[in-house]
Amino acid sequence: METTSTFENPTNGIMPNNNMTLAIVATILGLCSPCCIGLILGIVAIVMASQVKNKYESGDIAGAESSAKNAKILSYIAIGLLLLNLVYLLAFGGMAAYEEILNQL
Repeated sequence: METTSTFENPTNGIMPNNNMTLAIVATILGLCSPCCIGLILGIVAIVMASQVKNKYESGDIAGAESSAKNAKILSYIAIGLLLLNLVYLLAFGGMAAYEEILNQL
């Protein structure tokens, strides 16, 4: 008698990586992105990552893979926004210029 765990599917192997750790890191780093856009993307990435297991266990393998991929992409975009913000700050005078921009708003 063959037994399989809830994380294995005989047709496709193992469950896709849900990228939850990456999504959490992106959310935390997203706090430093402009207008907290990275934070919002990080939260959406966490939601997508949390859907992977449920979709996989219900047999929606394509949906689980899609959610895992979307979580990864959104996490990378959130981290990329932080990096762009840091490059912008360094190119235009550092924190003093950033504070000046905030004071003008």
